[in-house]
Amino acid sequence: MTARRRIAQLAAAALAAYFVASDPPTDLPRPIAFLRHYASQSLPVRRLGGSSTDFDRPYFILLEWARRKLPPSARGLAVFPDREIPGRGVYLTLYEFAPLPAVVAPARIPPGWLALVYGPRRPPGWRVVADLPGGALLDPAP
Repeated sequence: MTARRRIAQLAAAALAAYFVASDPPTDLPRPIAFLRHYASQSLPVRRLGGSSTDFDRPYFILLEWARRKLPPSARGLAVFPDREIPGRGVYLTLYEFAPLPAVVAPARIPPGWLALVYGPRRPPGWRVVADLPGGALLDPAP
């Protein structure tokens, strides 16, 4: 082990000891149990079990399915939820599809973009590319 790595480990241990001594954690078993359970899982599974998706877990499932079903030719994605999505849901949407541009509930959709609807509605003039759990991926009908 290099000296630099050893110093980094000692600094991390000292910092952890300082934080625990200055403000003892009251809810430490919960994050430890979370880490123990999810450490070996894939990123989508860890995110589904974590707090970043707790506002609407079915919405995250829809986003994950849509990300996997998007055709390579898609230039962007317009997402139309059936209810208002909180700010962190908008950020989750942008993060999930990056670097592909994604917009939640735009007034108009640029050419070459697909639409993702959350909920049962299917707007007229759109062709279903893929039915997904909780919604559908749509392409403008020619």
